[in-house]
Amino acid sequence: MRMIVTSDSHGRAGVLFDIIQKHIDDADIFVNLGDCNSGRDLENAQIYFGSKLNLVCVSGNCDFSGDAPDERTISFAGKKVFICHGHTLGVKFGLLDLKEKAKKEGADIALYGHTHTPCVNYIDGIYYFNPGAVRDGVYGIADITKAGIVCFNAKI
Repeated sequence: MRMIVTSDSHGRAGVLFDIIQKHIDDADIFVNLGDCNSGRDLENAQIYFGSKLNLVCVSGNCDFSGDAPDERTISFAGKKVFICHGHTLGVKFGLLDLKEKAKKEGADIALYGHTHTPCVNYIDGIYYFNPGAVRDGVYGIADITKAGIVCFNAKI
């Protein structure tokens, strides 16, 4: 099963739409980690793509009028996925708080944005995955199969 992970579009809705269009037929879920024009980019994508777009999102530090939570935990393909933007967990200064929260949630994967820096780490049985910034044309893909989890960054 395939998860497309985006973050930090900062109003670059065209790039976000290009990513969704590229994967609308092969992704099972789209996860957005915030800082997407106070949610307007996501609202417009939901209207345009309709029910084909299975979207889960959280708010970022620049989403002033959105109503998405700062963090959430979902189940996907039999795995527990902790989702946050990362600003409330200080990810610009390291992953210590994120690691504590992910462990507490029992996560298999912890997704975060905010730094605009693509990154995949596997620490103590948990994948820590930052897709980078849509603003820079970068996003993430997480494939979950019977053989395991593969997280990688892609460019539009």
